Parts: sequence; C-alpha cells; structure tokens
Amino acid sequence: MSFFGLRGSSSSSAYRASHHETHQSELERLRGRQLASLVRAGGRAKNQQQTTFEVAIADTSRGKLFLTLTLPQDFPLKAPQAQVSMPLQHKWLDIAGNVQGHPDLNQWTAHSDLGRIVSEIVNELHRVASSAQLHAAAPANGIAAKADTRRPSSASPSPPQHQLQQSAYSLQAASYTSISSQAQSRQSAISTQQQQQAAVKSLPRTQMPVIPAIFPELEELSVAQLEALATDRHALKAFVKKMHSVQEFMKLREDVMAGNVRIAETTLSHEGEMRTLQGEVQALRSSLRDAQESLAQKQARQSRVLARHRPDALLDQLSAATKELDASSDDLALQFAHGEMDVAQFSAQYLPQRALYHERTIKLNKILQR
Repeated sequence: MSFFGLRGSSSSSAYRASHHETHQSELERLRGRQLASLVRAGGRAKNQQQTTFEVAIADTSRGKLFLTLTLPQDFPLKAPQAQVSMPLQHKWLDIAGNVQGHPDLNQWTAHSDLGRIVSEIVNELHRVASSAQLHAAAPANGIAAKADTRRPSSASPSPPQHQLQQSAYSLQAASYTSISSQAQSRQSAISTQQQQQAAVKSLPRTQMPVIPAIFPELEELSVAQLEALATDRHALKAFVKKMHSVQEFMKLREDVMAGNVRIAETTLSHEGEMRTLQGEVQALRSSLRDAQESLAQKQARQSRVLARHRPDALLDQLSAATKELDASSDDLALQFAHGEMDVAQFSAQYLPQRALYHERTIKLNKILQR
C-alpha cells in the first residue's frame, strides 16, 4: 500500500488528477474575483461568455469614447487586452489604440487588481480626452469671432473700417483671454491631479505571485520518494526549501521585510520633527483655549451691558425712579404737615422732586402711547 492509499502508477495518476482539479477550481475563483472587480469599475459584458467588456470613458465631439477589454481564454493567467474605441494620443496607447504602456498591465499576474487598473486607465484617458476637446474648441472660437466681426449688417449702415477692426480685435482679445484663463485653470487642476497620481504611484507595491496548484518537483518523484518525504520531517523541510516556488516566496518575503525596515527607518527619522510640530500644536491649542476663555468673558460682559440698556430695561428703570420720587415727595409732604420742617425747607426739597416726578411721568406716558 502506498502513501496515497493506492498502488503504483494508479496512485500517481490520482494525485495528478486531484491537483489538476484543484488548479482549475483556483483559476475559476480568481476569474470570478477579477470579473467582480471589473464590474465595480464600470465594466459591462458584451457577450454571454463574459469575454468582452466595455467601459465608458467620456462623451466627445466625435461620439462616446469607450474602453474595450477582451479576456483571453486562459484569463486570469494572461493579461486582458484593452483598446479604446477611437484614436487618442497618450503614452499608454499605440497607433491602433491598444493599451500597451500601463505598468501594472505589463506586469500582470493572476492576483492583480483588474478593477483598479481599469479605473486608472479610464480616469487618465478621460482627462486626456477632456483636455484635447478644450484645445480643439479654442481655434473654433477664434474663427467664429473673426467671422462675426466680418459679417456685414443689412439693417444698419456700415460703420467705418477702423471701428470694425477695433471691434474685431476686442472680440478676439476677449475670446483669447477667456480661453487662456480656462486653459490655465484646467492646466492647474491637471498638474495637481498628476502630482497626486505620481505620489500614489511612488508608493511601494508588491505583486503577490501566483499560488501554484501543481508542483513539478513533486510530480517528478516516485511514490517511494514521496512516502520517504512524508515519514522524514527534516528531509521534507529541506526539500520544500529547495523548491523554486518556495524560494520565490522567501525572496519576496525578504524584499517586503527589507522594504518595511526602510519605511520604518524613514518614519523614525521624522520623529524629532514630529515632536517639534506636536509641541507647536500644543502651544497653539493652549493659546486658542486662553483666547476662547477671554472671548467668553467679554461676550458675557457684553450681554450684561446690553441687558441693562435694553429699551424695556431702561423703561423699567425710569418707572422705578419715578415711583421713588413720588414716595419721597409724599414723605416730605407728611413731614411738613406734622410741623417737622418749615416752609423754606419744604419748598426747597418738595418742588424740585415733584417737578422731576411729573417730567418723568410725562416721558413714561409718551413711551407707553407709542
């Protein structure tokens, strides 16, 4: 009885058949994942076999611009073919409109993200198509301005020739100024977008290698050799380390670890600067907190002052003062009636208070009548 439960060549054949089925199922899973990401990026299938997809890019003066993707029979092991529906000048496109220069498409693996690649191509070609359409509109606007200035008028007499020339020059200048400002703003937005894209592309990317479903090194071994490896753990480890796919994974792992170390060292090199900036931020927060407290105190004092000088508050104060004068003058009248003061003292105190009382009463009545 062999290690796989079968004898001789039957065991080897069953082993190969099992690995072939595993390989096919893995390819189907990867294909489904790639198609799902393509649909999320805007792709629409053009046939039932889902081998041709179309992604809208932009509406141009010549019609709609599409990106057509054709999936080969052994997709996703091989990269898809991408082509635009009309000629367009770009470093990624050849004369026939095929996408040939995209870096991730040229380094395609079964684990690449097709949806992200298609989105990058569509966004870049949309920008180029919009820019080309803007530049194409500039000469047309200039020609239209010239034609409008040279068109004769049948309803009014013709003005002098120098006036026509001046109006033509002014129209051309206004047209060129408008086009120039639009082009500058567009160019500024394009440069900003290009800087952002360059920053994103400069980030280190690691393409995961294809996980093999078949190992040729194991295929070349006999059943006896396989059984020997299965019983000897150290020999199995040594054999696995010598396999080409394992060595690729180990090299990739070392490269990723070295990249992580470089990134960590770069991050740590900014530690002093970050601490300085954090100190400045804390100082700014402290000054902001003090300024907010001072502002709150001033606003509270302003509210108190405004509360005292509101029209209704002033009216209440005037009414209270009038009532106090009335009560004070009544006290003086009682004191005079009981002989507690003479006529001179009574006249000197009572008459001014009553005069002020009546003045304030008149003012209150006028305010209340409004």
